[in-house]
Amino acid sequence: MKEKKLSGLFINCVEAKDSIFESGKMVFECLSGSAKYSLDYCELSRENRTLPTKYDFYFFNYHMITMKWLQPSSIKKLVPGIKFTMVLEVGPNNPFAFVAPEDFDGFIVLDPTVNLKQENVFAFPRPLESNPNPTIYQDKEIPVIGSFGFATPGKGFEQVIEAINYEFEKAVVRINIPYGDYTDEGGKYAKELAQVCKNKAKKGIEVQVTHDFMSKAELIKWCGQNTLNCFLYDRNVVGLAATTDQAISSGRPLITSKNETFRHIHQYIKPYPEQTLKEAIKNTKEIVERIQKDWSAEVFRQKFEDVLDKFQFVEQTKNKEFVKLKLKPKVGIIQKLRNKLAIKTRFKKLAKSYRSVP
Repeated sequence: MKEKKLSGLFINCVEAKDSIFESGKMVFECLSGSAKYSLDYCELSRENRTLPTKYDFYFFNYHMITMKWLQPSSIKKLVPGIKFTMVLEVGPNNPFAFVAPEDFDGFIVLDPTVNLKQENVFAFPRPLESNPNPTIYQDKEIPVIGSFGFATPGKGFEQVIEAINYEFEKAVVRINIPYGDYTDEGGKYAKELAQVCKNKAKKGIEVQVTHDFMSKAELIKWCGQNTLNCFLYDRNVVGLAATTDQAISSGRPLITSKNETFRHIHQYIKPYPEQTLKEAIKNTKEIVERIQKDWSAEVFRQKFEDVLDKFQFVEQTKNKEFVKLKLKPKVGIIQKLRNKLAIKTRFKKLAKSYRSVP
């Protein structure tokens, strides 16, 4: 008898100028096109939190910020089938920084360095977009070094300028700092960072700062015209950097700092200053091409198909065609302060764990 094709629903947060939503779209695109299952897509919001019950599995892009209104413990109680969530906020070997281990059946952790024995935790590569029509790179007499990202603390744009000042007498530095919907909405901090970078550049180093919110395809094309894509973060937060995804998809040479947010890159590329920017230009293009193969959409999709084989799908009796997810209960001022304190405490513990990683 022919095996039944499974059906799934991917649940993203609402569209926003934000890496969480964009990561959700990237994962959905990587998962699409399987012969083993079909996959539909929807976006969830406080006002629109109703889900159909006809699917065999549900794949959430649950995040404590973009879905802060949601009571995640209600998902397993109300939604039928197998419930997965992708996990973006990952400490070193710790996928449960901001999601409870009992709230989902399976955890798709976007960190290939995670190595836990827990049976429902699955370490995945980054969900890279394909680049079917790459722009041919034009060799440049003066090197062009690019970096980009939302204006959040620790992005290290000024460190990029300092490193270029040290190694080059002439260079063009392209930095794109878009305004985000969840961070720096008015662009004040982005403009401050732009001015800091321009002030740091020595004579002969031309700094071009833009604030365009580009699509993933536009970002890949943008990275594809850089001699080197350079990310020198010095932040201490949970999760892996998403900016390197488009840089890798572009196929151009890449270098990062030693910061733990790039630990998935460190497996392949020696960080700065263990290798110089000039060495990275010369040495990393072939390595980036290898990462493209290891983290391709096909590899991502096949890995998820293997995960589905670990779960047993049974025909379920569904009393309702739709379910409505629950809102988090309203809390008073005292509880809000306690919640903030709890988050700060968790961040401190995670920061300590970062420092303890060899």
